[in-house]
Amino acid sequence: MTRVTFSLAAGRGIRSVDLRGHAGYADEGEDIVCAAISSAVMLTHALLFDVQRIPVDTVIEDDGAHIRITLPQGGGFEKGQDAMQALRIHLSELEQDYSEYMNVMEVHTNAED
Repeated sequence: MTRVTFSLAAGRGIRSVDLRGHAGYADEGEDIVCAAISSAVMLTHALLFDVQRIPVDTVIEDDGAHIRITLPQGGGFEKGQDAMQALRIHLSELEQDYSEYMNVMEVHTNAED
């Protein structure tokens, strides 16, 4: 199962998204759920980093299938909200059809960063 956690910063918006694990819908290379999740995350990262030039902190670990994208403090945080909100909506809608293979949740933090 892929676990997706969006961290929300004290009423300001999405601070980060953290994805862990393989969906397990099908064998590697044929897993449409993993492909959909990966494609959405890669598009979001390209929009944030390459198009909008936001210096996001990105962690990619093959071991354990882990990806995390964190928005920076300051103007980049606000500028990146549309992309992060779109990713949250897309993955939440995908979860409705494939809830056995992925879980999307939100964690609220009190941090002002």
